[in-house]
Amino acid sequence: MKSITRHINRLLLDPNNYRFIDRPEYEKIPDEKLTDTIIQKRTRYLLAGRNNELIHDLIVSFKENGFLPVNQIQVKEIQGKSEEDINYLVLEGNRRIATLKYLYEEFKEKGISIGKLTDSSFRSVPVMLHSGDSQKEHLIVMGLDHITGKKRWSPINQAQLIEDLINEHEMNEDEICRSLGITKVSLRRSRRTLALIQKYRISDFGDQFKGTMYSIFEEIIKNTKLKNWLCWDDVQMCPTEMLNTERLFSWISQDEIRGRDDFGEQFTQEVQEPIITRASEIRELSKYIDEPNAIEQMESSRSITEGFIMSNAVGESKFSNALDRLKQDVSTVFNFSEHMQSDHHETIQQLRGKIDRLLPASNNYISPYTGIAPLYDDNHTFFKQINIEKYRIIKKLKIHHLSRVNIFVGKNNSGKTSLLEAIYLLSQLNDIHASLELERYRGKFDESFNPKWLARNLNEEINISGSTDQNEVFVSILPQKTNALINKSGYISSLLVTASVDQTDLESNVNIFSDKSPEIYYQQNYVLCHAAMTSPYRFNESLLKKAHSIAVKQRYMDDIIVFLRENIDPDLIRIEMVNIDGENRFYVNTSSSHTSFDITKYGEGIQRIFEIALLMGYCQNGILCIDEFESAIHKSLLIAFSKYVHQLAEKFNVQVFLSTHSKECIDAFIKNKYNNHDITAFSLKVCETDNIMLKYVEGERLESLLESVDIDIRG
Repeated sequence: MKSITRHINRLLLDPNNYRFIDRPEYEKIPDEKLTDTIIQKRTRYLLAGRNNELIHDLIVSFKENGFLPVNQIQVKEIQGKSEEDINYLVLEGNRRIATLKYLYEEFKEKGISIGKLTDSSFRSVPVMLHSGDSQKEHLIVMGLDHITGKKRWSPINQAQLIEDLINEHEMNEDEICRSLGITKVSLRRSRRTLALIQKYRISDFGDQFKGTMYSIFEEIIKNTKLKNWLCWDDVQMCPTEMLNTERLFSWISQDEIRGRDDFGEQFTQEVQEPIITRASEIRELSKYIDEPNAIEQMESSRSITEGFIMSNAVGESKFSNALDRLKQDVSTVFNFSEHMQSDHHETIQQLRGKIDRLLPASNNYISPYTGIAPLYDDNHTFFKQINIEKYRIIKKLKIHHLSRVNIFVGKNNSGKTSLLEAIYLLSQLNDIHASLELERYRGKFDESFNPKWLARNLNEEINISGSTDQNEVFVSILPQKTNALINKSGYISSLLVTASVDQTDLESNVNIFSDKSPEIYYQQNYVLCHAAMTSPYRFNESLLKKAHSIAVKQRYMDDIIVFLRENIDPDLIRIEMVNIDGENRFYVNTSSSHTSFDITKYGEGIQRIFEIALLMGYCQNGILCIDEFESAIHKSLLIAFSKYVHQLAEKFNVQVFLSTHSKECIDAFIKNKYNNHDITAFSLKVCETDNIMLKYVEGERLESLLESVDIDIRG
């Protein structure tokens, strides 16, 4: 570089200045048009503003102080036809040259006072001339000034300069980091952000881009969950999930809704503001990006907050905050324990009992909620046979020829429900909570129930066994009086649960009291597989909350909605769980109603179908026991729904055990002609000796009998 002086008229403004690239009116200008008068006027307008408001500070300074060449103005030569035609493109200092051009016109054409500036200020402007091969060095100098220096450009201008150093001057990342004094993390983040912005600019919403949106795109790139949702490719620097990408772009953009008026005559148009306008809202979005119900709520309400309220993130946030408060409060109680009175002991004991229920298996004492026990083996395979030696009215019953879908048929009081309960208990090994929950359902208790009632009903020994391709399984529940040294105040009785799987012995013990919660002890607590028991006469809110959460996370809620929409209500949009006054309810949105409503406003049938479909996903790689399958479901839906259940069983690898006393239900599973080779039907009958007898017929054989003689296996 060398120092020269030139007349202000020979210094041309740079229309490709990095300051302009985030301006909607910016267009890249080829070299051959740099000297064009119109281009120069447009560039000066971009630099100075409509009324020179963008250079007002320099105008005042130059008039007051004159032109002080504190920071060098850098230029490069633009060849002309002769020496007199050579002009110079300003590379650094465009705002100052634009200011001098404005003041020169004021002085030359209007005779307006320009303060300490003189005619020589415009005739001999000092500049530094770059040689033809020093463009890369110039960019580095600009980077030092405007990326890491005091006169920083906006982030998108900085990102574009880095990109030009890589693409046009073939510098590698390490060279740029050393030259500009930036980290590789910062460099790569700016490149990825710019790449995502370029995708936005060529999308349907691209004309809405503004430089102020850069922080939104940068936050997307910084957020791992959103990058995964977009299936971002760091090598190609682009999202590969285009539907999600377009959806995200629509959330940060205005949208236009067009339609006709109420009379169908004139078009109406509504402009909706962006859902996301700040980078912080990207962080909120990431908390529920994998929850379709929350996303739909956000889109319909055009509100990030509404989506968050609908999401599981609310519950997680409340739990986390409550846990933090609990830590602080326990510390306070401990530090001031000298003030504890005798009546505080019982309160603390009750709190301890609740906390113990939250913990996983420990060495001696625990009382977890149902379903929290870990799986004994992640690779559970289907039951091949089940032997119910003793469970309620069932004695010495052997069940062979089990398939994926197993239908148990019989009259009322023939033991169908007891059979399903026995199969469910076998899958739960030594998790005593399964037995306690079954008794709660049988007694139709909402939450807690009288322990004396429990002792009266669990007063007979239970023995169940079975086999899979991998394991022999055994479960026994024995009522007894404990010999352990415990406080016998209010003591009623005990239950000893023993289980065996793969030659591993498991044991649990529960002591039942009249005046406090049961005490549960075990060394190890396991369940064989994920399992659930559902009945039209029982409601398990906790189980449905878990099943709904899994359905949202694994994204199969939409599949359930599609089935309900196609077969029951074409106006159905979605079903979502909401918390109202501390109670979780399922609410329905339809296109025919302006407000959402509780699912109980529908008939029992749609509730039953929805529950069974949810539980299929919950029982993935396990078993689902369905009592009175056809209850509340209209017979016209049985063929479609039975096929859907069979398909879900295959999708989630679930072995289904269901009971029915309806011939239409049995026929539906066969007449839907979906993999009948994977169905077995069993007929239960009570003998004169009060024992239960069992006969079976395989699905393909039953299909043949139905077609030939319309057999009724109920007898």
